[in-house]
Amino acid sequence: MRHWAIAWALATATVAGAAAAASKPRIADDPISYGDQRRAQMAGYSQRHYGEREWRLHDPDAIVLHYTAGGSYSSAWSTFDSNAPNLGELPGVCAHYVVKRSGKIAELVPPRIRCRHTIGLNHRSIGIEMVQEAGPGPAWADRQILQRRPQVRAALRLVDWLQGRFEIATGDVIGHSMANQSPYFKDRKGWRNDHTDWLKRDVKTFRKRLRRV
Repeated sequence: MRHWAIAWALATATVAGAAAAASKPRIADDPISYGDQRRAQMAGYSQRHYGEREWRLHDPDAIVLHYTAGGSYSSAWSTFDSNAPNLGELPGVCAHYVVKRSGKIAELVPPRIRCRHTIGLNHRSIGIEMVQEAGPGPAWADRQILQRRPQVRAALRLVDWLQGRFEIATGDVIGHSMANQSPYFKDRKGWRNDHTDWLKRDVKTFRKRLRRV
């Protein structure tokens, strides 16, 4: 076989492999309330905290991992749907995706809309919640997810697909506890994150598995 033919075959195999790795997992649509009023609230929040009046999420640069600190998907969905003020401001908190213990994935908000899930990064990132109650500490909770095969496998597939869709580097897949150190972090009001969900060492474990997806 000629060298050009070999090169073409290798390139084709590489592209095919990458496409397979980035295939979309099964995702159920389960939208929360996010109409015109909430979008206007998000635009106002963005103006105050990022200096731009916008509710759309353009070309996200990071993916932030969270866990719900509650034991059920329905309670997380209800919290996000309620649009209750958080830290005295609207809109309320939300996440783009929730990964259930069973491994089922639900999309609550399309990734082209900003969700208030991480201070300083809502204008640059996609938020993923995993159903997991709080326990003896954040490391314990992270480990429950990492050891729950259906859930962590689904989370890995979701993140892999989102990385391919939006060209997000593995180094920009972070935990909520790492948000203040992100190069994309910005908050004009001086707000900072105090969450401890998804510690750096556990995110490193997640990233290692992500590279093998």
